[in-house]
Amino acid sequence: MKTQAIYSIFQSRQKYIFVVCSILFIAANIILDYLFTVFQNSSFYFSESLLFSSYWIIYILLAPLFFKLVEQLSKITSKLLLTSSVIVLHLIIYPALVWIISEIFYNHTFPYWQTFNFTISAYFIKTVIIYGFLLVIITIYSQKLLPPAIAKRTIGEDKTESFISSLIVSDSNSKKIVLAVDDILYFSANSPYINIYHHSKKYLHTETLKSLESQLNDNQFVRIHKSCIVNINKIISIQSRHNGDYDVTLLDNTTLRVSRSYAKNFKDKLSQQHRVTTK
Repeated sequence: MKTQAIYSIFQSRQKYIFVVCSILFIAANIILDYLFTVFQNSSFYFSESLLFSSYWIIYILLAPLFFKLVEQLSKITSKLLLTSSVIVLHLIIYPALVWIISEIFYNHTFPYWQTFNFTISAYFIKTVIIYGFLLVIITIYSQKLLPPAIAKRTIGEDKTESFISSLIVSDSNSKKIVLAVDDILYFSANSPYINIYHHSKKYLHTETLKSLESQLNDNQFVRIHKSCIVNINKIISIQSRHNGDYDVTLLDNTTLRVSRSYAKNFKDKLSQQHRVTTK
């Protein structure tokens, strides 16, 4: 409840913050325009400076919407795509706003494409930096407000997407076979290859155990020895050797040794997956 309350306060203040910041930026922009004309010994037109400062007003409209949409996304690629879209939208709206205002209230109308070209040269990098900064701020702030369990689950879900679900191996006839990772019992090192023990037969695979381990779901495939990774979903029993090591029996009745160096992590993963107690 406390997190939600803080978050609600943050939400309610967003528009106020953007309005105040936009006013300050408009004022700063006008002052800089004036100082520039003084330095260049040229004429200063307050009305035109105010018109072109409308660039900052667009943030009042787009930034709160941008924040709201970013909060609903979890993938970084989606957030970057959204950010790019908002940047493009901002750069398109600004010259249109200048054209409309000048058409209605000014003696001289500023053509859309003329202002658009000016926008790209004067404001493109600035717009990218500002929206990029807003993206970083809201991402960090949202993660801090997430309850630990949800944050942990979100990280886990993102990580799951990178796990491999199959492997392509060759049999003795050099025929390519696709193996579902879930059907594999365990992997063992056989330098420079690894042995893949499938429920049907054993295969050789040209990859290191360390490289393969980083691609596997570490909640399902757990290293039990420096030269062995086991699928804990295929374990039917576990027996302590009373010296820190363990013996595990798989569905095909294969028995593997769990080294004491890997025993703690193995037991943690096994208990999470199957809710069992190991002695």
